[in-house]
This record gives sequence, structure tokens and C-alpha cells, in this order.
Amino acid sequence: SATGKWAFHVAFIPHQQDFDLTADVAVRIDAIEDLVNQCDTKLSKVERRRSMTLGVELGNLSLGRQMRWTIASSSDIPKICEQVATTFESVGLPFLQNYSDLATVHRVLASASTKDTLLSPLLGPRSMRTLASAYLLDQSIDIKAVAHDLEAKLMESEHLYLEDFRALGLWLLGKQGTSRVG
Repeated sequence: SATGKWAFHVAFIPHQQDFDLTADVAVRIDAIEDLVNQCDTKLSKVERRRSMTLGVELGNLSLGRQMRWTIASSSDIPKICEQVATTFESVGLPFLQNYSDLATVHRVLASASTKDTLLSPLLGPRSMRTLASAYLLDQSIDIKAVAHDLEAKLMESEHLYLEDFRALGLWLLGKQGTSRVG
């Protein structure tokens, strides 16, 4: 199991008469984030420390659509708290446990399935994490080929992260053959 951290986060969506609550979970694999953050010029120093490798809203994970709990009065709070806790235990905790492994995370990042891309939906950061996890995972993975394929996808859309991705690829290719991280 890789070292890093788990996060459980709730968000509140205010309305005129009530508010909705959503909940999400995320996993940070420190080794991946440390490599990616060396070349991610889009994030501040604080954002780099807080970056997560995979994450998802609990409803999208379990139902394929966002799950919201509506709180209209203080009497709703105990029931909603119990429902959120139950959902975290049945959906969120297994996610955190399953996706704390470097090989599993790499498989998800390298996958093109809708279910997997939902866990890291932004193409640029996802591509950088895919390359970093490939580098960390196994010396038999052809990092140059992985970098070439991912760069082609970023080039198709003239992606904002193209230059950061290229910098990461050059840095990792330079490190390959020297002492490996992880």
C-alpha cells in the first residue's frame, strides 16, 4: 500500500429555504503527487500540498449521478448525518481502501472507461498522474511510449497542461535509469 492520505469532504449548496449537502472522498498517493507537483505550474504551493490523486462524489460513485441530501430544518440534521455516515461507510470507505494501492491507481489513471475517468476527470492532471504512476510502478513499463501516447491526446486539444506534461516527461525520462523514487 502506498503512503499518502485520505479525505472525506462535504459541501453545502445553499438555497433560499434550505440547503443541500454533498459528500466526496479522495485519495492522495504521495509518491505520485510529489512527482507531478514538481512540474505542475498551475497550482500554488498550498494547492500542491493539498493535491489529491483520485476522488469522487459519493453519489457518482454509487449511483452514477450526484447524491444530495436536503436539509430544510434543524430537525433534519440527525437523520441526514446518519445517512451520510452510512453512505460513507458503505461507499466511501471501500473506495479509500481500494484506491490506496499504486498499481490499482495506475490502472484507473491509464483506463479510458467512463467509470475510471470519473475518478480523475481533468485530462491534463490525469495524464501527468498516469505518467508519474507508470514511472513509479514498474521499470518494465515503457515510459517513453506512455508519454508519447498521452502527449498526443493533450496535443489534440492544445491542452493547458501540455507544457507541464512535457516537462514532467522529460524530467522522468532523465531520471529513468538513475535511482528510482518509491
